Amino acid sequence: MEYIQTLLSVQTYVYQIGSVILIIGGGLGCILSLIIFSKKNLRKNPCSFYFIAYNFANLCQLTLLHIQGMLAYGYNINISTFNDSFCRIDYYLGYVLDILSPFYLILASIDRMLVTSRDARIRRHSTHQLAYKCIIGGTIVWMLIHSHTLIFFKVIEIIPSYLVCYSDSNIYLAFTNYYALVKTILIPIVMLICEVFTIKHIRSTRHATVAPVSTAIGSAVNPTRSKDRQLIGIVLINASVYIIFTLVPVSVAIYKQITQFQNKSSVESQVDLFLTSISSFIYYIPFSISFYTNLIVSKTFRKEIKNTVLCK
Repeated sequence: MEYIQTLLSVQTYVYQIGSVILIIGGGLGCILSLIIFSKKNLRKNPCSFYFIAYNFANLCQLTLLHIQGMLAYGYNINISTFNDSFCRIDYYLGYVLDILSPFYLILASIDRMLVTSRDARIRRHSTHQLAYKCIIGGTIVWMLIHSHTLIFFKVIEIIPSYLVCYSDSNIYLAFTNYYALVKTILIPIVMLICEVFTIKHIRSTRHATVAPVSTAIGSAVNPTRSKDRQLIGIVLINASVYIIFTLVPVSVAIYKQITQFQNKSSVESQVDLFLTSISSFIYYIPFSISFYTNLIVSKTFRKEIKNTVLCK
């Protein structure tokens, strides 16, 4: 019992103290990032629109979802069990925002992969028009795909006076579990592939002269120009941080899937819950520190922050 109590105490302190840092620090960082990427000189680059969408989704994750995690794990307040409407909306927002943040980052990674290509025809695809279509179209598609949560989830009383927001369909629960596992594994792999190709393109351009190509918006695209290099660095560091911090959630998801049919003691069950809560906390770290990693890798980003703070 002492071991279980220690785990619960660690979980509580992590969410009571750590979540406040993530929400305040990360929320402020997301707002500043939105301001920077919305500036006219950066909006000339299509990649900035992917980061506007990415940081907006991150802000929503921290202020709408992680706050609920802080209340549930840190203060034992579960607002999703107030009624069925809260339950369904909570899960719907969770599923949608959980996929949108990495989706926008993947789009930014693909854009940098395109713009660093030696093939002029491929570089032409990095346009504002494509960015608008991918962001708006992708958002609508993901919102529709996850609309099933508005039907199957509801508040269930599993024992007297203990309510949970869950589904009573075993088939549906199996589907959502496998979906979560595949998504958790597949997203970092896609990001890693984009990173590898981007780095490969960068190395290849060092040994060849790439002629500037006019785009649909009338500007020249050259993978070696300064702002493109800055955005490439921002994309690579954000994708790398995401991949690193999702290693724990991926490992926990695989472990839970392998051991789901095993008979576990109360201690083992509590350890599983502890791992789930801690991996969930770790998952939000990349969304909270994106602004600060951008400051480290990008001179242009630091300059724009300075100008914003000094109201230049």
